[in-house]
Amino acid sequence: MGWDLCGIELKTPLVAASGPLGWGEEFFEIFSTKGLGLFIPKTVTFNPKIGNPPPRIEETIGGLINSIGLENDGIYKWLKLEPLYRSLDIPVMASIAGSTLDEISRLGEIINNLDYIVGIELNLSCPNVKGENWSNNPNSIFEATESLRKVYNKLIFVKLAPKDNPVLYIKPAIDGGTDGLTLFNTFPASRTINGGLSGYAIRPIYVRLLKEIKDKINIPIMASGGVFSASDVLEYLNLGASAVQIGTAFFKDPDIAEKIWNELNVFLKS
Repeated sequence: MGWDLCGIELKTPLVAASGPLGWGEEFFEIFSTKGLGLFIPKTVTFNPKIGNPPPRIEETIGGLINSIGLENDGIYKWLKLEPLYRSLDIPVMASIAGSTLDEISRLGEIINNLDYIVGIELNLSCPNVKGENWSNNPNSIFEATESLRKVYNKLIFVKLAPKDNPVLYIKPAIDGGTDGLTLFNTFPASRTINGGLSGYAIRPIYVRLLKEIKDKINIPIMASGGVFSASDVLEYLNLGASAVQIGTAFFKDPDIAEKIWNELNVFLKS
């Protein structure tokens, strides 16, 4: 059984969300792609970013707050991972972020020439980096998406923040030319650090938001938020998602994708 994501054939509907597995070097030295249909490496920016000062991660009841701040070594270091991404038996989609429209365009121009990358997830919604959370403003969403669309001719998914009245923020991405949507990024939260909340606690909120847009949006969606089991995946699929991202669960169990896929197969065959 294959899964179609905007013309990209996936072995399973499970996606390794951008972030928890880094750029994949260490993870795929030890663990396989079993259970996964798509890998999205940690978000890359044009220039290296040092990220936020520690502490960066705090556990909460039912979740995890992170304030990493898009730390990464920049696009030119990321390009050196071509052999790794070509060696994987699943497609790879880049995740990018920029603090200006020019940075987004320059990243798109570079990645447009990479035949081993099937698409771009445009991260407009990092909750813990000043200047990079475009998704607070519908007009900014449109401008950023349009800037990438002008230079990038393959698959684009725009990753948005969880918002009440989500269609207000989704429509500008569609108007800007996105092919699909990643819904949603982590939920802004604060305890001893300010950052994004992920994990079990956010899933009921995201389910509510997806129910709200279910009959109003007709482009593919990758659902994200609090996925730890096959029943979590099925709930998102039944709400119209084309694929489902796994994130925080990898910290609990690096083999979680294979386990969820095996469990999901039982549901699908019954």
